[in-house]
Amino acid sequence: MQHNDDGRRSFLKQVLSGTAVVAGVALSGKKAKAKQQQTVQQGDDVLYKETEAFKKYYQSLR
Repeated sequence: MQHNDDGRRSFLKQVLSGTAVVAGVALSGKKAKAKQQQTVQQGDDVLYKETEAFKKYYQSLR
């Protein structure tokens, strides 16, 4: 039984030390900054044309 207890303890020690390392890295990491992007101004362009087929489809939805 002594061999099993030592194995379990060493496993728990490794898990706890690994968790501490991950937490330390997470806390000491640099904050990410978003890159500023150029804004694209959209015109008043119509993205579709209202054709007879569209009018029939819209009428069928009512």
